[in-house]
Amino acid sequence: MPVELLTEDLDFTPECERALLEIFTRYDTDKDGALNDTELQAFATFTNGHNFSSTELEDIRTYLKCTKEGWLLKEGFLQMYSLQSASGDLDETWKDLEKHGYTKDLVLKKE
Repeated sequence: MPVELLTEDLDFTPECERALLEIFTRYDTDKDGALNDTELQAFATFTNGHNFSSTELEDIRTYLKCTKEGWLLKEGFLQMYSLQSASGDLDETWKDLEKHGYTKDLVLKKE
């Protein structure tokens, strides 16, 4: 039985938030606390098999927490997954977590 991703209040469980933040940190290669376009597209390509479209990038910059340059902050990354998960698409969130090496117990598999 997999661990829960969300609490009853639709907040991330501590285990889920830890895993998502680890994934964010993996792509924040310049360690500035935000995903610039190159880092964000690397995340998208690994996760989805393709870059975010220009419309998706514009939506990210408009609706999620970003820097003034339009780079996605940790808070925005969590928002992106919160919207996906709270809308009932937990299967997609699980797929992304597994793609990044997490088990159904939210433990990062050893390579």
